Amino acid sequence: MGLFSSLIQRKFKNIAGKRYERILREYREFLLTEEEMVLPEIKSILIPLDRFISEIPKEVYETLSAYKEAKFVLVYIIDAQVFHMIEQTLGREASEEFRKKEESDGMYLLEKIAKDFEELGIAPQLRLFFGDKSEDVITLAEKHDMLVLSKAYGSEITKTHPLSPIVLKIVQHVTIPVIVY
Repeated sequence: MGLFSSLIQRKFKNIAGKRYERILREYREFLLTEEEMVLPEIKSILIPLDRFISEIPKEVYETLSAYKEAKFVLVYIIDAQVFHMIEQTLGREASEEFRKKEESDGMYLLEKIAKDFEELGIAPQLRLFFGDKSEDVITLAEKHDMLVLSKAYGSEITKTHPLSPIVLKIVQHVTIPVIVY
């Protein structure tokens, strides 16, 4: 018998007979099991970045500072599909200009955020590559214990869409804990 089951049965002992056993059965999916109450061990944290993210809020750094022993991986993913579309429509020269600009902006953001982490005593690993923003994050998340994701990752957010569709897709497909800021 789980912790909550025993607590409920002790609390409502001799009240309404078998009624609470039925409630326990019907609502068990809403009660945490003892296994779910244990916090998972976090050894590595993935933090995807892109052109729609300019900074990480101070509160996120404060939260992540509790995991100083974990390995932090900051990854900047440049959308390969956009690169190919620019190459096909505007030509090779324009696509190379886009590539250089995105790589430069990406490295600047990675180094800026890495510096903020280093002030907390955390030395993150940095990666930059071309790929599919959602599929690559889902694949990379399999090798990490936690995902920290901006609600603007992958596209602009608006009043009518406060969460990027890419973030929604990622959150639905990963099995690790996710912090969305």
